[in-house]
Parts: sequence; structure tokens; C-alpha cells
Amino acid sequence: MKISTAVPFVLLSGLAPGFARVTPRGIELEGLLARDNAAIGLTENEVRDGACKESMFLYFRGSTQTSNMGEQPGPQLASYLRWTLTPEKIAIQGIEYPAKLSDNICLSVDLCHPKELAGASDLVRVYMNKCPGSTVVMAGYSQGGGMLSRVIGEQLESQYKDRIVAAVTFGNIVQADDHDRIPNFVEDKAALFCNSGDPVCENGFLPGAMRSAHQDYKPSAKPAAQFMVTKIASARGWPSAPVVPDTDLTKYANTGLKFLDIFRGAAALVSTPFNDADLMMATNKTRLISIFGRGDKRVDMVGVKWEGGDPNPPSHGGDGGDYNDIWLGENEFWTTLEVCNGQKNGNDRIGYFRATTSTGQSLELGSKTTDVCTTFAAAEGMSFVGMYGESGDEVDSLGPIEYAKPL
Repeated sequence: MKISTAVPFVLLSGLAPGFARVTPRGIELEGLLARDNAAIGLTENEVRDGACKESMFLYFRGSTQTSNMGEQPGPQLASYLRWTLTPEKIAIQGIEYPAKLSDNICLSVDLCHPKELAGASDLVRVYMNKCPGSTVVMAGYSQGGGMLSRVIGEQLESQYKDRIVAAVTFGNIVQADDHDRIPNFVEDKAALFCNSGDPVCENGFLPGAMRSAHQDYKPSAKPAAQFMVTKIASARGWPSAPVVPDTDLTKYANTGLKFLDIFRGAAALVSTPFNDADLMMATNKTRLISIFGRGDKRVDMVGVKWEGGDPNPPSHGGDGGDYNDIWLGENEFWTTLEVCNGQKNGNDRIGYFRATTSTGQSLELGSKTTDVCTTFAAAEGMSFVGMYGESGDEVDSLGPIEYAKPL
């Protein structure tokens, strides 16, 4: 399936109630997203070095990109997959190969160095053999897209190929030669993203790789993730597919903010997303002075205030329950957050919220439950300065945002 990114790509799927409750593990923007503009790339070796998980994501970076994930769009796609499926359910792995500029030519005319193509194919087999129960999704950018097409189309045996439920390419250098498909692969398992005006994937003009249309596929990471998540859900027999959140993580690159994993009471996108990072970026305020909210049987509303900021900042949620707040003194920081699941009319929500500061002061909202709970702790030298999640009349999901304490 060829996808021109000049046209919105939408995949509609049902929600998976109670799917994405997680234990804390941060989505660190400086580690995952700020690298878009950095000289180094991200390295991912979770399949090679870690335990097997329900699914694995194998990625081929583009020409000259730093091993083994490159700068874009691999790290962004990996972030969306982790956020949607949770880090416990998907392992990310970059595929090592030279990614030299000269190999673009040999790939396009099928004269690629056999040892490089064979080596990449062998790595795919090794990782799939290590975790025979894992559902496999793959992607590649530019030359990496060409490598993916050749590995799947020419190298892998059916026992491996049949386990791949989704294969995605971005700006694929052999897309035109292959007539907008991955050879010898089930067509509806493939999504080929090609930016409007990208001559590399539109007509195989490889010098066009220098054009801007070929050099930024970050906006395609979210629809690519949704395609993969939908295929994973179908392959594993889930009743419905989780929806990839609509938050654009890339705009927070180079801010120093760290988003810890979101705790979902309700499933994703049943209400309105919120993110305190937007206001922090707009006002350049990060010194937290107050945490407030409303709650009774559940958590109805949450919010924070920053030093020098709006005395009446936006809150997240409704006006039910009882109001409460705490005020932080000088050199006092928000250091831990406990949240628990709750229910309203049989539907999951955030039932309990407890924020604790470095001096032991705490704010409790809602009612403590014996259901699923998670405690987030700020890392050494860091503190919580805001929240992100989703809310309507009540708070449906939330996660804390970390920032470095002032020196």
C-alpha cells in the first residue's frame, strides 16, 4: 500500500478498555527525540540484549545515519510504539548494516554487496529465532527501506516472512523499481510512505535524497505506528486495537523535559488530551509552587501552578468533588506521585491521586482503591513540574513530567 503523505492517512480502530496500564518507565525526549537535530543517533538493542516480549520492532536506518536507529523517523516511530503498547510489550531493535551512500546505487540496480544484504538478513533471523513467540513488525527509511524490501522480498524464508505482520518504509529508494510494493510479501501487510515531492520514492531519482521532501519523515511516524499497532492487535487476537496518542512529542525536543509513562485509567482518546508542557514552553516557567485538584470517589480535576506564571492556570478535568491544594516552599520539590485505577458506572477512570514533595507534604485526591496502582518517583536531580494525559468531566489518564532541579 503506497501512502502519499500529502494526504492524511487515517486508521480507525476501536479502543481497548484497560489495555495500557503501565509501570513507570520514562519516555525521555532528550534521549529519543532531541536527537533529531543532534550529531548522534539512537541505539536500540532490546531484542539482542533483553528478554523476549509480545512484539518486536526491527528497524533499518537511512544512509549515513548513525547506528543503529538514525535520527529520524526511527526513534519517533519507536516512541509511538512504546507509548501505545507500553515498554513491557514491545522490544525495539536497530539492524546493523553499513548504510553507506555508495550502496544506494547497488541496491537500486540489484547489485548490492551480497555480504551486507546477507548479514542484515542473518541478524533478522537471529532476533526472530531468539523470540519465536514475538509478533514482528519492521520498518526502514531511505536506503533502509530498500534493505527491508530486499531482505523480505529476496532473503527471508517463509517461516520468517510469515511472522512479519507489518512492514513499513519511508522514502524507499527501490519503491519505484518495485512498483510501490514489497516484492513477494502480502500487500496489505505493507505501508510505503512517500512524501509529496520526494523524487527518491516517487521515481527512483536517488540524487533527490538531498531535497527536503526526502529528509523529514517524522510526521509519518504516527500513522506508521497506528498501522503497525492495528496489525499487531489483529495478529494477537485482541478485541480492538489501541489508538496511538495524538501528542506530537517532537515539539518538546531540546526542552529538557522528560515524560514518564502515562497511567491510563480509561483507554486512550476517550476524552481530551492535555499537556502542561505546552504552557511551560509558552511562558518559560518551570518552577512549581502549587499542586491542586478536586476529588471525591474519583479524581475529578488536577492542575499545577508555576512561580511567576498565571495565577489561574488551566486545570484538567471537571468541577465535581472537593477542592484541595498544597503550596511548595523554597527548595521544596514534587518528588513522587501515586495513582490508582477507579471506576464510574463500570468504566475505568483515575480513582486516586497522591502527590508528595521532598519535605513530606502531600496532596490526596479521590479514594484509594485496591485495584491497579502505580508510583512514579522523580530521578536523582529531577522533580515533577507538570502533568500530561486525558480528561473530561474527570481525569481519565495522566503521567508526570520531569525537569531538572535548579542548581
